[in-house]
Amino acid sequence: MKAFARLMLCAVLSTPALAATTRHYYIAAENVTWDYAPSGMDLLGGRGIPQPWARKTQWDKTRYIEYSDGTFSVRKPQPEWLGILGPVIRAEVGDTIVVEFLNRTGKWHSIHPHGLRYDKDNEGSLYLPFGAGARVPPGGRFTYHWFADEGSGPGKSDSSSMVWWYHPHVDVPSETNGGLLGPIIVTAKGKARPDGSPKDVDSEFVALFMIFDELTGQDAGLFHTINGYIFGNLPGLVMKQGDRVRWYLLAMGNEKDLHTPHWHGKTVEYRGRHTDVVELLPASMVAVDMRADNPGTWLFHCHVSDHMESGMMASYTIYPPRQCASPIQFASADFWQASGAFQVGIKNVGAKPIKKILVSFDHLMTPEYRRRPFNDVWTWTASLAPGQEQTFEPPRWLPSFAGKISGWVLFPKEVDFVDGSVWRPNGEECFQVFWRDQDKAQPAVLPPLQIELNED
Repeated sequence: MKAFARLMLCAVLSTPALAATTRHYYIAAENVTWDYAPSGMDLLGGRGIPQPWARKTQWDKTRYIEYSDGTFSVRKPQPEWLGILGPVIRAEVGDTIVVEFLNRTGKWHSIHPHGLRYDKDNEGSLYLPFGAGARVPPGGRFTYHWFADEGSGPGKSDSSSMVWWYHPHVDVPSETNGGLLGPIIVTAKGKARPDGSPKDVDSEFVALFMIFDELTGQDAGLFHTINGYIFGNLPGLVMKQGDRVRWYLLAMGNEKDLHTPHWHGKTVEYRGRHTDVVELLPASMVAVDMRADNPGTWLFHCHVSDHMESGMMASYTIYPPRQCASPIQFASADFWQASGAFQVGIKNVGAKPIKKILVSFDHLMTPEYRRRPFNDVWTWTASLAPGQEQTFEPPRWLPSFAGKISGWVLFPKEVDFVDGSVWRPNGEECFQVFWRDQDKAQPAVLPPLQIELNED
C-alpha cells in the first residue's frame, strides 16, 4: 500500500486545494436468482411475456450487493430502478474511494474501476503482471483504494457529473454476463452535494442496455434488457414535472450490443446538441440531461428493431404535483390475514358529516404491474362525523392469485354527506397504497393500469 499512498500524495498535491472526502463502500459479490420479468407480463403490450422468453425468466446470476458496514450483515437499500446493477459508487473530484470487497461466491472475482486513478494492487484486473487485488478467492476479502483525480471528472464540454463502469476483471465476458456490473458517478470539484451527487440535478437515473445470454446463443436465453428487465418490467423511472434530470447511459456485451436509447415525449441535451436518440457501443458510458416538463408516461427503449421485438423496452413517467382534496383519509388497512378477512380504517378529515362512502381498489402484483378486478368497488353506509375514524370490513375475497398481490391501491370514489352534497375525485390523484412489505415507500405515481375483465 506504500506505492498507493505515494500515488495519492502526488495526486492530491496536483489537485486544487479544496476539501476532499474519503468515501467508504462495503460491497459483496453474491449469487442470486434473477427474474427478468417479475410480473410475468409484457407491461407495455398488455399481454403475457411472448415466446420464447416466457419459457423461463428466472436465472442464476451474480450481483454486487452493498452493505452498511464491514460486518456485511445489513444491506443498504438502493433505488429499484437500478435493477441488476450494483450500487452507485460516488465521488467528487479530489475524493478517495475505499471499497471493502467480500467475495461470497464460489468463483474468483474482483472489482475493476473505469476512469479512476489507482496503483497496480488496486487495479482489480488479472493479467501479467498483476497486483494483490487482481482476484479475490471465494470467501476472501480485499480493500480497494481509488482516487478521483481531474482526469476522472467531467471535461470542459461535459456536464457537472459523468458516469464510469466498475466490474470484475478475472474472466470479464462471463462475469459481466453473469450480472457483476455497477456504475461510478464522479462530480466536478465544488459542484457536489455532501453525498457526492451533482447540485444542479434534481433526479438521476442509470440505464444499462445489455443482452444477457443464458443459453449460449439460443433465442430463449437471449434477454434484451434495460437494467436486467424486459418488456416494461423496469420499475421506478419516475420524476416530477420541472425536474432537472440526468440520465447515465451504459452498455456492455458483445458485437450484438449496439444500442440506441430513445425517449418518447422528450428530448435530451447531449454534447451540446438536442436529440432523442443516443448511440452506445459495448462498454460505452454517456451522460445526458433532460428537463422533465411534459407530464405523462412515455416509452424508453432501444431503437434497434430486433432489440425492440425482444423486449428491450421500458417506460418513464413525468408526473405533475398531486392535488388531492379528498374529505376522507385511509388511516390503516390490513389485507394480509390468512383467513381472507380485511380491515380498512377511514377517517373523516373534512368539515361535514358523512353518511356514505364508495371506495375502489386496484392490485399491485409488482411495482410496475397494476391490475383492476372485475368488481372493484366497496360501498359503506355509516355516520362519520368530522375528525371521526371508523374501521370497515370489506367482503372476504380470496382469488387464486391473492398470494401474489404485493400491494393494494385504495381510491376514494364517492363521498355522500348528510347535507345531501356529494364529493367525487378528479381522476386518480387521491390514492393510498398498502404494501405487503410494510417498509416499502409510497409511490409518487401509479403505473399504467392492466385492465382485468374477469376474475381468474
